[in-house]
Amino acid sequence: MKEEVLRRFGTISGRGQWLGEQLRTLLNLAESTGKLARVFLWGSFITSKEVPNDLDVLLIMQKDFSLSDLSPEARVLFEYVQARLRFQADVFWTKDSIDPEVLNVWLDTYQTGRDFTRRGIVEVSVA
Repeated sequence: MKEEVLRRFGTISGRGQWLGEQLRTLLNLAESTGKLARVFLWGSFITSKEVPNDLDVLLIMQKDFSLSDLSPEARVLFEYVQARLRFQADVFWTKDSIDPEVLNVWLDTYQTGRDFTRRGIVEVSVA
């Protein structure tokens, strides 16, 4: 499904293509940990906006995920400022042991725009 999301949203404009490549790299790096369980995307990238602002990503890692096991290259995903600089992405993360009700509150918050209207959110299948 990652390729489907990239085809759908990462081809609208030059900026969208560039962000799509950043997302591809980001997701490949997250998958390389062997601990990626789920991924959610929201914000301007997953709209028809011709010039999306950035990437908004929630990585849900397996419960046995540990930052201390990461390579320096992968660690950048889990350091907010570094991920912002490297991928032009707001990367948030948690473990899949998170209380489902708390996760639902997070997702509900991400689906609410600044003007309090509902916006889309996409879950990307990971294999």
